[in-house]
Amino acid sequence: MATAVLHSIKQGAYIAIALYVVFIAVVTVTSMNPQINAGQVSSAQAPVAVHSAASGQPLPQHAS
Repeated sequence: MATAVLHSIKQGAYIAIALYVVFIAVVTVTSMNPQINAGQVSSAQAPVAVHSAASGQPLPQHAS
């Protein structure tokens, strides 16, 4: 019984270490390649036309 518990703890430790290594690898690759996140940031900055209810005229847009 004790050997089964120790074996289970050992397997859990191996899984935790493996997940940690994968996490560090993903963070390293993401930080070295900033263009991976560039598409998500630029899509959030798309201009949106908003109309004023009082005058019926669209608000002026800034050049990007």
